[in-house]
Amino acid sequence: MNRIMLLRHVESEANRAGVGLGRTDSPPTELGLEQLRLTVDALRDETITRVLTSPLSRARNLAEAISASHGVEATTCEGLIELDVGELEGLQWPVVRQRFAEFLGQWRGDESVSAPMPGGESLMDVLERARPLFDELVADPSEGTGLIVTHNFVVKMLVVHALQMPPSEWRRIDTGLAGITAFRIADGVPAAVRLNDRHHLNGL
Repeated sequence: MNRIMLLRHVESEANRAGVGLGRTDSPPTELGLEQLRLTVDALRDETITRVLTSPLSRARNLAEAISASHGVEATTCEGLIELDVGELEGLQWPVVRQRFAEFLGQWRGDESVSAPMPGGESLMDVLERARPLFDELVADPSEGTGLIVTHNFVVKMLVVHALQMPPSEWRRIDTGLAGITAFRIADGVPAAVRLNDRHHLNGL
């Protein structure tokens, strides 16, 4: 591929409610549907030839809408599903702070990438399952743009991988809803050209 784009999903009901969101298949809000429309329009002139997506509907619906506008099929990949947050699923942060103080101590420190969520995954688990899909697009000799539609923590870990940053630096990557990150691929090396670009949303 000449170019790879990472795209976070649109706003879901769980995002709106501000609760822990991992594997729950939360539907889009009205705002999320408008973000979807604006994102499809923003990418209409891109030469997108491959689309890989998380199986969760908040990502898959966006991927399928973009695929339809480019006449390609979206491929669902389990490796692109969001971090399994385990027992934190559906909890407000005040509750998380109360129940999981020991885990949060690890999460805020140097062990953040290797510390598994209580009953769930670690960020390194996410990196290990998502990285081969990104590398597959980098190695694809065909021209065009490969698009990955996925989630907050998956985007963060793929960006640190693409830029050869230490995984522990994941907090330096911002990932807004429907944010676009893009890499130019030259001689098998990704170079960042856009990072969490949300201008197409007109402030939404």
